[in-house]
Amino acid sequence: MIEATCSRRDAASVLFNLSGYRVIEAVDSPLGVRRVLVESTDPEGGCPSCGVLTSRVHQRTLQRLWDVPVAGPVLVLWRKRRFVCVESRCAREADVR
Repeated sequence: MIEATCSRRDAASVLFNLSGYRVIEAVDSPLGVRRVLVESTDPEGGCPSCGVLTSRVHQRTLQRLWDVPVAGPVLVLWRKRRFVCVESRCAREADVR
């Protein structure tokens, strides 16, 4: 039987110990700072008001992660997805329309 000898975890988990995230992009800037963009692997999120799960994305924002243990000048950005509640009886959903 042949078995893989390398890690099967994604790059975000291997580099930063961030399970549940994947690396979208990694580039070196001219100033020597490495910029790494990560995103959650969760396909859906729950509404904070009613708890209904949805996969409909309202917007994506960037948030800098400050406490990720790395060596050297690395800027880690989390591309956070903000979901829209699809429940017609939810007060939050009514505010979005």
